[in-house]
Parts: sequence; C-alpha cells; structure tokens
Amino acid sequence: MAESTRSYCQILIGRAMTGLIGLREIFDALAEEGVQLDATNLGPRLLAELKQHNYVPPPAIATYETALVREYRKYLEARASGSVGRRWRDPRKELLSWYPTIFEAKCDGCGECLEVCPRDVLGWDPDHARVLVLEPYECAPGCQLCFRACTRGAIVMPARESLHQRVETPGQGHAASGCAGCRGDCKTCG
Repeated sequence: MAESTRSYCQILIGRAMTGLIGLREIFDALAEEGVQLDATNLGPRLLAELKQHNYVPPPAIATYETALVREYRKYLEARASGSVGRRWRDPRKELLSWYPTIFEAKCDGCGECLEVCPRDVLGWDPDHARVLVLEPYECAPGCQLCFRACTRGAIVMPARESLHQRVETPGQGHAASGCAGCRGDCKTCG
C-alpha cells in the first residue's frame, strides 16, 4: 500500500498527542485474524507492525505498547457495537489545542472531572488510579467544566485568547462559520 493511501490519526501516547500512519490498517488486519485483547504478546506485535511505517523512540517503547493496546481495545469495542470508530466532531480540532492538561503530581484520582465532562474527553488509566486525557480533540472549545471541578488544581486549560486564533483546514481558507469558539462576533471573524 502506498504511503499516501495509509490512514493517519493522532492518539495519546504518554502525555503527547502523536500522529501515526497506518494504525487503522494494522487494527483491521488483526481483527480480521481474530486477534483478541488477551492474545499473547499483543503489545509487542502492535508495536512491531507500527514500526514498519512510524518511528518509535526506544525509551518510549513501553508507553507506545500501552497506548496501542488501549486504542486496539477501543477499536474492537467500536467494531463490536457497529460503530464506525473515531471521528472528531470538528476536524479542525487538530489545528486548535483546546483541551485539558492534567498534572499527575496534583491529581488525587477523585474522578470529579470525569463526572462533569459531557464529551468523554477524560478517562481512567488501566489501573483505575489516575485520570488521563484520552480524547483531547473531543473537548468543546471554551469548555472548562473539568478545570472548575478539580479542587486540587491538577487541571489547566489553554488561555481563552487561543479560541480567537484563526483556525483553518490546510488549503481551505478561513471557515465561513468563523474562528473556533466564537459565533462571528470576534475581531478575527468580523
């Protein structure tokens, strides 16, 4: 398969959103083989497949494996439910960094932020011990519900001014609906 025809997506690996080529094709092939989550060496197998078209820094191998298994779990769940899988509500979100950042040292795992998030941006780590930002691009521009719910100050949000930056899909120009986060009443949109 030519590189230009491979899928591209961004997933959370460790604390960073990371762009990956061909992940959908890897998951499709494994699912067609009937590979389940309890398969022996699933993490290393996913990693080996991924490394064919992506660079994986050696110190991050374990972090990549954990993220790939988590994403494969989501893929299998979506497939079993008949869902088409991940689709961002607004594809321009990859150009706008409006999502929470969680400081692990301050997070006590109370889960209050999970209770108030209407878009399932946050979720538990595999040990159910701490909260992670799992779907950052689902965060609604301007939403600060999790930030306000966190009494420990473990969550920070970008500056509200970032909402009024011009957000474009490459090659398509400024969206008719205006910049992200406004309703046509800002200086950018007029």
